[in-house]
Amino acid sequence: EAVQTVLAQGEPYGRGRAVARAMEQVLVGTRSGRPAPDAPRSGLAPAVEAELTALGLPGPASDGGGPVGAGGTARGSGAPGGTASTTARDLRLDPLRSELDRARDLLLRRLTVCGVPYAEARGAVGAGGAETLTTRWEVRWTPATAAMLSAVGVHGVTPAQAAEGVLRERWRTERDEGGPTAAQTLDGLRQAAECGLPDLADARLTETADVLPGAATLPELLTGLGLLDRLRAGHVPGLGADEDRALRATAVAELLTAAAVRQVDGLSGAEDPADAHALLELAHRADVLGGVRLADALTRLAREGSPLMRGAAGAVRVLLGHEDPDVLGERVASWVDGARDRASRSALTARLTGLLTAAGPLLESAAPALEPLLDRVSELADREFLDRLPALRGGFDTLSPAARDRLLSVVEERVGVDRPTDTGGVDPTALALWTRADLMARTVLDGLRLPPRAPEPITGPGDPAPCSD
Repeated sequence: EAVQTVLAQGEPYGRGRAVARAMEQVLVGTRSGRPAPDAPRSGLAPAVEAELTALGLPGPASDGGGPVGAGGTARGSGAPGGTASTTARDLRLDPLRSELDRARDLLLRRLTVCGVPYAEARGAVGAGGAETLTTRWEVRWTPATAAMLSAVGVHGVTPAQAAEGVLRERWRTERDEGGPTAAQTLDGLRQAAECGLPDLADARLTETADVLPGAATLPELLTGLGLLDRLRAGHVPGLGADEDRALRATAVAELLTAAAVRQVDGLSGAEDPADAHALLELAHRADVLGGVRLADALTRLAREGSPLMRGAAGAVRVLLGHEDPDVLGERVASWVDGARDRASRSALTARLTGLLTAAGPLLESAAPALEPLLDRVSELADREFLDRLPALRGGFDTLSPAARDRLLSVVEERVGVDRPTDTGGVDPTALALWTRADLMARTVLDGLRLPPRAPEPITGPGDPAPCSD
């Protein structure tokens, strides 16, 4: 402030900018220092740096190059002097099979929970879209990493202590605010398990049994059941297998199972496609959630639910074997026939959205449930098809890319052409509008009943002009 007052005299431009550039070089600089190697240090930062070195991960002494192990690749360039590396290293870890990868994954998750800007998750790779087997990370040591480690050090002097301190402080805040909610409980249980904190995970597991059955939605209950399945099987790398914890997880899963069945009746008025996805996931867990009560709830939902849930419940009943696919197919065809006004077409969109949520499994295991729908659409006259096209398009928009490909294969077999969706580069929506305009113009012309026009005589250059009469 003194330099700005005396030399720049409060002027933000001109001299002020020149003084600011000089101050940046003199007072700020472009290099960062570090303590001498023999200087005594304590706290979280030395513990984290030691673990990074032992696990072959980038640290403050990393030069930005070289391998990081069997599962990692490096890209970018290192910073001069090794004080701060801008290199981003991609890791693909298999914590369920490799001890080294398990230790790496555990450290990265603990640093992420503490808010240390070092590792960024890049998704996970699963087998068949089910439980994830490998994890992908991008790691980089920066000055912000060292600064945040100093700040987080108040929670503990090891990564495990710091992560548990942060999670317990977060848990206390949730209780002070009147929680935790079902989502917060699940998130806390997952983070405690993935960070390898058995005491905190057991406490959160007890809380899960108290909170979720009475407060969780069906998607949250199914998420909780999936997490409990991993705990029972010992597929959470941070915790591993434990017989006592598996027994308690099984007891909690029974409570959530009963709550999930009760939630089916509560979906009768649902209009969110996420609820239809939850109902489909419930069908995938039918071996656990089966029984007369579930069958009755699905029957009521298919008969009395909202249009969206009627379609979803009908598909789920076919997948579970509670209804014949041909019966559902005829009902779906009647939906198309009855879409004659705006309200019924809006209901058609919702019913198709719910039905086609399960389109992938239906195409694989119960194709007759969709054949009447395809037959009815192909038999519609042009005018009737165009009137229903927006409703049909809205329902089919819910399909995933994989389900679209499967449905397209079915249509190709029925139509007998390679690409029935190929419009020659013309947007399908524009093509529908042009077709509608063409039909309207044809209807108007038919209504005018214009007399046929006599053809004009053709004359050559030397022929006399035709008579005017």
